[in-house]
Amino acid sequence: MNQTKWDEKAANYVRFSHKPDTFQQRVFDTLETWGVEFTDKNILDIGCGTGAYTLHLAQKAAHVDALDFSEEMLNVLQNDAKSYGIHNIKAIHERFDTLLCKARYDLAFCSMSPAVSSPAMFEKMHACAKEKVFLGWGGKRKSSLHDAIFEAFGTKYNAPRGGIELKAWLETQNIFFTCKVLEETRTSYADVQKSVENVTWHLGINGVTFDPKALYTLVENAADAQGMVENVIESEMVLLVF
Repeated sequence: MNQTKWDEKAANYVRFSHKPDTFQQRVFDTLETWGVEFTDKNILDIGCGTGAYTLHLAQKAAHVDALDFSEEMLNVLQNDAKSYGIHNIKAIHERFDTLLCKARYDLAFCSMSPAVSSPAMFEKMHACAKEKVFLGWGGKRKSSLHDAIFEAFGTKYNAPRGGIELKAWLETQNIFFTCKVLEETRTSYADVQKSVENVTWHLGINGVTFDPKALYTLVENAADAQGMVENVIESEMVLLVF
């Protein structure tokens, strides 16, 4: 994982909104039907990012330790927590693989983070809390903008499979879990410069070599008459509780 790349992304990364977005609400509604409670819990949020889920958890929890290796992401989280008057969050600037879990949490939460993406980290998450909630990629992420650009530079975007891999690990370990696949289609619009920045980050995080001028031309050609670029993303996520 490249810490610098995640620091760069912090300013434009999804962040907390007082009202959960449509997909977040589906996640919380599903967890509620499964009997998952956050009220008065001591929670560890692994790879919390800018706190898009963290601050929702904190509004019910007794306390949340918000863990991320990106200091810039944590800065956004702390600023939003202050703005909304949420004071029961402790930001921890550290990697999960080096974190010493001194206490066993009531609940560990991990959403769309590469911090938990190997058998060793699956085991560590399982051991650090009584109950675990994991939302990870299900191997599908199609982008009307990114896919064509990846192909133009001779490669293909391979969606992460964290949810699928954790599910397989739980099965091999004979650990009981509850699982649901959640699909989402999301459309965004941005100007050419913002779109170039977004695609550049995705190419960089995947180690793709590219010509910046060629990239700018590709994005510019995708813009409409108003100079806006549409990006339709179809994703599949796996929600697991164990």
